[in-house]
Amino acid sequence: MWVTLNMRSKNRKVGKIPVSTTEKDSCPVECPLKDTDCYARFGPLGMHWSKIGKGKRGSNWTAFCKRIGQFVAGQLWRHNQAGDFPQTKKGLINKFKSMQLARAAKHTLGWTYTHYNPLNSHNQGVIREMNKLGGLVVNLSADSLAEADQYAALNIGPVVVTLPKDNPTRGNQTPNGLTIVICPAQTQETMTCEQCRLCQVRDRKSIVGFLAHGTAQNRLSLKLEG
Repeated sequence: MWVTLNMRSKNRKVGKIPVSTTEKDSCPVECPLKDTDCYARFGPLGMHWSKIGKGKRGSNWTAFCKRIGQFVAGQLWRHNQAGDFPQTKKGLINKFKSMQLARAAKHTLGWTYTHYNPLNSHNQGVIREMNKLGGLVVNLSADSLAEADQYAALNIGPVVVTLPKDNPTRGNQTPNGLTIVICPAQTQETMTCEQCRLCQVRDRKSIVGFLAHGTAQNRLSLKLEG
């Protein structure tokens, strides 16, 4: 598994913090955006992502975890602007490698998102253990409001959900009444992840909503509305 680590993100919305990118093969088959409407497939990020691994770009997983372990205490960082966790031959989260990262990052303030199915008992156990350890907060990525409720009920980690690009930015709730906060970096011109840090809050009760964005935002919005 190959990963890159940029110590100073060039993404204006993220801010000037470290950000990693994991090779495409890390993405689970159950991700509905895989090889289709994922924002990370396009533009400069897409070109960067396509070069990771295969001897072109990046470091191996062990070397990456070692670099994370060398972060200063309290370092804010984002894991995986694209990509997901290493997986087993059965397509599940690789517990050994994922916990290797979680332990390396336990002194930091990191966050990431995963599209691995948390309803699977194995994946659920790994995510729960990683979030219990602290440091790197693993957000569960839902693709509908009903799914967001389902994931929140697991109580293993915070939840985010993708919404159509024209979705209202205020007053949103899930069917079960959970508050949805639209990503502040999408609704406030000068806001960055470095300033906001909402996705790094492990025990938050609200769902973070991401409006469809990127090259495929129109096509993705139609899918979500359907």
